[in-house]
Amino acid sequence: MPDDPVSPTIQAEFDRLELELRKLPDVIAVGFEGPAVDSPVTDDAILTIHVMVGDPEVHATVEAQALDLARLHLARPLRILVAPDGEIGEAEAAERDGSQPSPLSRVRLVGVGLVEAGRGVEVTLGHGERRAVGRGGSGSPSGAAEATLTALRQLGWSVPFDVGASVRLAVGTTGAVLVYLRGEDGDRLGVSVGETAETAAVKATLQALNRWLDDPPRRPVALRPTTPAG
Repeated sequence: MPDDPVSPTIQAEFDRLELELRKLPDVIAVGFEGPAVDSPVTDDAILTIHVMVGDPEVHATVEAQALDLARLHLARPLRILVAPDGEIGEAEAAERDGSQPSPLSRVRLVGVGLVEAGRGVEVTLGHGERRAVGRGGSGSPSGAAEATLTALRQLGWSVPFDVGASVRLAVGTTGAVLVYLRGEDGDRLGVSVGETAETAAVKATLQALNRWLDDPPRRPVALRPTTPAG
């Protein structure tokens, strides 16, 4: 959810609707925002409801059911955006296929903090012995997600993604964030929690990109495996 507070009545409506949406098949997460990225929820604007599912094949079914449920609970203009879950985290992928994650390719979150008297957010990532810092605007999870992409590029990755949306999940929970990345290599979604919404957004961005970053052809040139000559 955006930082703008909502009335107890609206929050209660969102809570009830979220519980109903989470009962739909394969729904993983639900978030609410205004008509544009990081825009506040207001009474006179279209409400955007983000629903993330684990199976792309249930997309159409969940979209129709979510719209019906939303109309039952909320008498206001709204739209439903259903997206499949993005890349699974590296540790989860290793557990599924029995392999071990590669420590060389692991990007680490070093720190997240506010700068410029709270007007900006600074994200520090680590990879091996290297460090990189990215900055973005504060006040919404999108700034932290953008800063994460900047830091990744400084580490050497040519990340072809932009932040499409960043949505706080579960009304009243400030540290749970869904990040939606869009780009030429397809869309990615990540969900994570943290002590702050900014930290959660950074972790969600890295979660969305974990396996993409670990793909050898996409690594920085210095980290790509070499083929012996001859």
